Amino acid sequence: MKTWFCVTSSFDDRGRVTAGITSTIQAEEKPESGYTETKTKDIYTDWFGTEAEARKFVEEAKLA
Repeated sequence: MKTWFCVTSSFDDRGRVTAGITSTIQAEEKPESGYTETKTKDIYTDWFGTEAEARKFVEEAKLA
């Protein structure tokens, strides 16, 4: 089993961005990433194989 790290990022209509590691899961295969669109923002869930990769993605998303 491998630990996968989920990063949830949110981009609102005003240009504000939030991102963070929101979950971990033990699985053989990487979970599928997802996307949800609401009236005022877009929300993404992305999965990473290491915590370091997830943290790097969080920091890059915050700079978007």
